Amino acid sequence: MIAFLPALLILSGFGLVFIGTSIELVQWIQMFLVVYVSTVLFLYAKEVLDRKLRNRVIKGAHQFEQSLEHFSRRVSEVMKVNELEQCLQKELFELLPIESIGFLERQIESKVISLKRTQGEMPFEELLEQLNHNLSRLSVGEGMKLTKGNCYMIGQGRGTQHFVWISDKDNHTEYNHDEKVWLRTIMTYVGFVYQNLQLIEGLVQDLDLQKGEAPPWVLRLLFRLSEKERRKLASDLHDSALQDQLLWYRKLETIVNDEARLPNDTRTNLFDISEGLLDVIHQIRETCNELRPPFLQEMGAIEAIENLCAHTQLNANFTITFDHQDFRVELDDEYVLTIYRITQELLRNGMKHSKASHVELLLYYEEQRIRYRYKDNGVGIAMDRLNSSFDHMGLSGIRERVAGLEGETLFRTAPGEGLEVEIVLPLPQDDSVEYPESEVEIDVNRTAS
Repeated sequence: MIAFLPALLILSGFGLVFIGTSIELVQWIQMFLVVYVSTVLFLYAKEVLDRKLRNRVIKGAHQFEQSLEHFSRRVSEVMKVNELEQCLQKELFELLPIESIGFLERQIESKVISLKRTQGEMPFEELLEQLNHNLSRLSVGEGMKLTKGNCYMIGQGRGTQHFVWISDKDNHTEYNHDEKVWLRTIMTYVGFVYQNLQLIEGLVQDLDLQKGEAPPWVLRLLFRLSEKERRKLASDLHDSALQDQLLWYRKLETIVNDEARLPNDTRTNLFDISEGLLDVIHQIRETCNELRPPFLQEMGAIEAIENLCAHTQLNANFTITFDHQDFRVELDDEYVLTIYRITQELLRNGMKHSKASHVELLLYYEEQRIRYRYKDNGVGIAMDRLNSSFDHMGLSGIRERVAGLEGETLFRTAPGEGLEVEIVLPLPQDDSVEYPESEVEIDVNRTAS
């Protein structure tokens, strides 16, 4: 159908060229068929070449949607501007055929532009005049084309504006529509996260916290902002990427089920694609649930941890025992979420590093305090090496969460003796608490594994 109109136009061109020549109707029909068949074959060949060579010519084609999903997941754990810039730099290099990236800073009052850092070569002096004339017109997420490369605004705050410069593509072609849309989307999202991080870092500087530990209220504020970003990411993924994936999956499923004349090998390939698409849908759902567990407040701490243990058990090489001693303390949302995130990080750390065969979790109430203990029988680590491994093992986040609620965290470990983490969270005096008379005795028969 697409080839029909071009064939008519080409045949009309032949008619204008041979306007004084006598050509019979049969010859016109023959010419039309030749042109029509040639056009059909050309379009078919173009489709085949596009499918086979597109990923080579345009680096990252058909991967932009997955990139946004992975980038959102990584950014949800970022707490510093430098980390955000590193995440952005890594994503740009992975998806685009470019060689250089530079991060710029512009003082709004003095209009002085400085180069913060680069990866690869950037002709900063050569582009400085263009940057001086054009950067003031950009808003967060917007970009402009320079004689060499493109520049996007990624943040603004505290008297400064921040930009990222991206070199031209290695194949010397212009950015296509998919690449431009992807760049605008990711730069806009980075802009939102950038502003939040700038506010946080500015607050930390104002409080002069570099000389000591942050007070609990600041830590609570940081984690509340982090959870807010997690909720936003989960909502964005669920309402956009997941719904689009479901739509395409249903269309593909309809084709596989309704087209009875499809060859067997084509039907098999389409079925494999639909199964792969279903796996991606499942992964996005799992990511949304991890970013923001559904019905967490409705379930409460006990049921939430039991569900987390059951889900972790499917992928872990160790068994999990959860003892909660008929835990009847009614906790507010912040405490429930803190205990859930601590459990999540401890179990993740156990899967990555412990090499344990069994993990014990114990949660109980004692004298207006919540006591929570994690213990595994893994490889352990020397105590003098534990502090240097905090960031690598994710344990610093646990300690900061507990400190945000004015609690205490105690680590016990030794080579070959596993890891034990004991957490104490004080409760506000006005919390209503119910607990059994035999609260001091631990009922080891009440377990969830």
